[in-house]
Amino acid sequence: MHDSFLSKIEPTQVFEALVDSDWVSAMQEELNQFEALKVWRLVPKPEGKTVIGTKWVFKNKKDEDGVVIINKARLVAKGYRQEEGIDYDETYAPVACIEAIRMFLAYAAHKNFTVFQMDVKTAFLNGILKEEVYVSQPEGFVNLDKPDHVYILDKALYGLKQAPRAWYDVLSKFLVKSGFSKVKQLSTGIFINQSKYILDILRKYKMEDCKSIGTPMAPGTKIHVDPSGTSVDLRTYRGMIGSLMYLTSSRPDIMFSTCLCSRYQAAPKESHLAVVKRIFRYLKGTADLGLWYPKDTGFQLTAYSDADHAGCMLDRKSTSGHVQFLGDKLVSWASKKQLCVSTSTAEAEYVAAASCCSQVLWMRTQLRDFGFKYDKIPIYCDSKSAIAISANPVQHTKTKHIDVRLSAKAFELILKIISFQSLKVLCESFEKIVIRLKKALERRPSK
Repeated sequence: MHDSFLSKIEPTQVFEALVDSDWVSAMQEELNQFEALKVWRLVPKPEGKTVIGTKWVFKNKKDEDGVVIINKARLVAKGYRQEEGIDYDETYAPVACIEAIRMFLAYAAHKNFTVFQMDVKTAFLNGILKEEVYVSQPEGFVNLDKPDHVYILDKALYGLKQAPRAWYDVLSKFLVKSGFSKVKQLSTGIFINQSKYILDILRKYKMEDCKSIGTPMAPGTKIHVDPSGTSVDLRTYRGMIGSLMYLTSSRPDIMFSTCLCSRYQAAPKESHLAVVKRIFRYLKGTADLGLWYPKDTGFQLTAYSDADHAGCMLDRKSTSGHVQFLGDKLVSWASKKQLCVSTSTAEAEYVAAASCCSQVLWMRTQLRDFGFKYDKIPIYCDSKSAIAISANPVQHTKTKHIDVRLSAKAFELILKIISFQSLKVLCESFEKIVIRLKKALERRPSK
């Protein structure tokens, strides 16, 4: 029904939008928000002051079926023209990392809390500016009686460098001032899924009708630079990789394959694009997979570490893979090529365990805010040599070349917190996840 009354075309120029009544209405709605929130005031152009330009950005918002539901017009400031110390001072605004969000959701499921998701319409327009900032009148909506006037901003505008900071200040003060109550959750847990986003990127890259496949990458696949291969569109390849990287926030099963393909963004070839398209085919058949955080289960912090020795065909560097659980809730994972070339499997496993240890220490600090204090956190590793080196970091001929980043006292403190353990019997579900982070899957994961 909405589709009949909305424009399906996204304008690239302002003049294209001004001849479409649907987009004119969307632009007017944006300016009405400015007036309602008292974002700016029209004043004579001051002498000696920088006037920042503005531009319109047009975007169609669609539902899961690809039907246009909103014509969204956003007026943004050309923040790249701002000068530090004149137009803005502080720009830093804290942003929650995805692991912290997953830890919060796992805790909410553990405590049986109800979690609400909130979207603040035109959020940045609520941020109060401390600096004196002037912007030009928006194209197509210039005041005919005062065409030489400009707007002075009382509140932040999208595109300004200090906009995130201004919004954070207002939001943090409101949250501190207001109380939040915890409501008991009646469902069996929390499910995190990005199925709508998967359908969106399949449509975007015209693969919605592709044939699905059981794994994101064929076992034993080795990707090379392929200098004699046919080049593909750089922008398309990088766009596909960017879409997949965003998806890895809830899909650890494509983490290794996506990170492997991302190493060839500088000069992608048809062979590389074929591997990326296989990941999309895999997503076509597994769009319903996600993270499941059940309630009334344990909340013990446990980690698993593994490495693929000399797996990279470019420089023979190893790939580290590690996962962290809170009870049976998977909250953090990583698949990353190591910075140094490991001369042995033990060294590769040791470097992977060190990376895992770093993540565990960060999580331990974050979980203190939830009232949890963990000691002797187990990190499971399948290399007895790496465990021996970790438990007794004495340099000798086999380890003196390994980069030592910790002092003896710091390492002694870590050993009081971390417990490196041998991986004798590994639960099948955990094994699947760790292996996915260091090599290609041999079969489709179970739901």
